[in-house]
Amino acid sequence: MKTGRTIIAAVGTAALAASLVACAGPSTGGGEAVPLDAEQSLQMLNYGGWMGENNVSAFEAEYPNITINQADLPSGGVGGILTLLRENSGAYDFAMLGSMGAGTSAKQEILAEFDPASVPNLANIAPQFQEAYPWGIPLEQGKVGIIFRSDKVENPPTSWAELFERMPEFSGRVAFPDYDTDVLAIALLALGYDINTENLDELQEAADLVISVKPHLKAFLGRDVIKSLTDGTVDIVVGYDHNTAASFGVDDTIDWIAPSEGMPGYLDGWVAFKDSPRQAATTEFMNFVLDLEQYADFINTTGASYLTPDVEPLLDPSIRDNPALAFDPDAKVFYLKAVSGETNAKRAELWEQIKAS
Repeated sequence: MKTGRTIIAAVGTAALAASLVACAGPSTGGGEAVPLDAEQSLQMLNYGGWMGENNVSAFEAEYPNITINQADLPSGGVGGILTLLRENSGAYDFAMLGSMGAGTSAKQEILAEFDPASVPNLANIAPQFQEAYPWGIPLEQGKVGIIFRSDKVENPPTSWAELFERMPEFSGRVAFPDYDTDVLAIALLALGYDINTENLDELQEAADLVISVKPHLKAFLGRDVIKSLTDGTVDIVVGYDHNTAASFGVDDTIDWIAPSEGMPGYLDGWVAFKDSPRQAATTEFMNFVLDLEQYADFINTTGASYLTPDVEPLLDPSIRDNPALAFDPDAKVFYLKAVSGETNAKRAELWEQIKAS
């Protein structure tokens, strides 16, 4: 089971494009539509290795005329993808994108128009996730909550506001994520604000709240979230639900709380690029992976938070019974959205303030 996503940019954009096109054969350059029954290779951009163990091989067995090549998403977010597509028109077919990246890509008009009726198995996904991810098929969600050592913290905070209020009590025992959007989001929720606010004064207030507790913060962590708990570095971590996947059922001292104000989060899904001539095969693969057996393979392999209770009989108990990952129709999750350039610049400025304080 994989326990976290890592975007690997081991090669530059140009090298990545060259290697992928080389293994794919001649590019159609966004030309005439390729029918489903034609010999073809689909080019997928994905988080490094973020795929069910058997999804690709099972699809290729059912459709022997289609091969699927995976490459890591380029660095630079949507900007890196735009560069890749402009330099290789029609060479890439679909990508795994978070809700923020998909929304931004849609505004850049690089995505194919998505017709839900073309993916019958989309009915397996709970309606609220379909509505929140209208650009393609949603596959998983990530939620930011409070992960803690139950043997060290007898009375854990149950809200973001309480966590900030009690930071002196937990001084030197708490770690935050090393990611500006998540840190500002939990502070905004603690203050009662929208995590996607464009109000610069509210953003400043959130940054000031983080700065006020920074003397009590042990670290900003980008990796080793669970290790920092198990080795005693900290007792409380603000982290993603999938961080708990490997520890649940193995270390009973690791526990999870969904703060009462709600959780910042994202939806990940697959979106098709509009310049791809292989739309039929791309749509067929999307539908294939939403078959419950295939979807269970994806979730069991990645350890991600799943989007339908219908898949639970096929899931590993370490996922199905994990409170951080289990399907909860009443969970309050606020998805990060694309914001204005001015707001992004302000967030970056505030993150520098936080780190420098």
